[in-house]
Amino acid sequence: AVMLASLRSLVKDWGSLHEVSWSWLWENVERMIKALMGKPAIQEAALSKLFGSLDEKSQNIIRREVYSKFFALAPAGQDYFKQSTTRLFFIADRLVTMTLDMYKDPKRMVEDISALGLRHVGYGIPTDLSPSLRSLVKDWGSLHEVSWSWLWENVERMIKALMGKPAVQEAALSALFGNLDEKSQNIIRRDVYTKFFALAPAGQDYFKQSTTRLFFIADRLVTMTLDMYKDPKRMVEDISALGLRHVGYGIPTDLFGPFVTACVQVIRTLTEDDKAEEAFRWSLSLISRILTRVINEGSTIVMKAINSNSAKQLRKAVGCAPRGRRALWMLNIQVGTQSISPLMWAIETGSLEAAKTIIQDLLTIRADRDRYYFGMDIMFERHP
Repeated sequence: AVMLASLRSLVKDWGSLHEVSWSWLWENVERMIKALMGKPAIQEAALSKLFGSLDEKSQNIIRREVYSKFFALAPAGQDYFKQSTTRLFFIADRLVTMTLDMYKDPKRMVEDISALGLRHVGYGIPTDLSPSLRSLVKDWGSLHEVSWSWLWENVERMIKALMGKPAVQEAALSALFGNLDEKSQNIIRRDVYTKFFALAPAGQDYFKQSTTRLFFIADRLVTMTLDMYKDPKRMVEDISALGLRHVGYGIPTDLFGPFVTACVQVIRTLTEDDKAEEAFRWSLSLISRILTRVINEGSTIVMKAINSNSAKQLRKAVGCAPRGRRALWMLNIQVGTQSISPLMWAIETGSLEAAKTIIQDLLTIRADRDRYYFGMDIMFERHP
């Protein structure tokens, strides 16, 4: 209602057609949101209970039968699943865990599916495991059916939306970058920062490196967008590692949006090929989303205390650690397959007050019920 009133006041020729169109749109949005209200939590609980009740025998049946049923429905799929049995079993297990991941962290799943789509576009992907699960679960009901169908309809929709696009986008982006001369490359290196600082003046506080270093970052950014199409698996790992380093730098994630916008605006001035521009925008947006997620997951209160180089904040932060996790909070932050050591980062960045506090805390002897312990062994296991 507030948005509608604002639009009426802003649009001079607002008429009945605008009113009907706007009302129809938001009535549908409201209906879809209301249809979901309360359901995801119930569906997640139902699937968690279902998968938690499956024993090893049932899991092995899923691993085998998903492929036998899939090949029966689509014999051509056998040409695309020629991996080892161990690998095929791993894929089946991952498909099962993805269902719960979609409910628990949908933003992360959208990123994973985008990267998965880049690797598997054109492959035969089984999306209907329901027959196998129905045969294994005695109390399989409508709630399980709805939860499972909803998930895979969304996964299938996202994968199909990518079908055929990556190859075209990669070719368009390769052609664009291949045609850039030294003058055009210098325009990118300079204008990216000019436009970014105009959009987000606060970004100047985080780009204080030399001109040579800034030019290198711009060049690396350009190659990363193309590498995302060529080798998405490696790039996701590299971007995750880069994101963890940004955690240590304390860079706000709200700067990524303006930075992506600035880069796209610069590329738009160098090409009239809409496909190349869209390819660049999509790839850079995916990189930005992955970086944002990694930074948000890795920005623990311990890392924030290290960035402030505050012993008081650090002691307060580790005081919140659950029983048995205190030392790990100071020695390891894991995001996906990448990890960073807060202790090592504090030393490398010169936050020596924080580093001293961590070492003292790790070497402090503490009592826990009927035993004494300290973190020396864990520290040297993490840093031999």
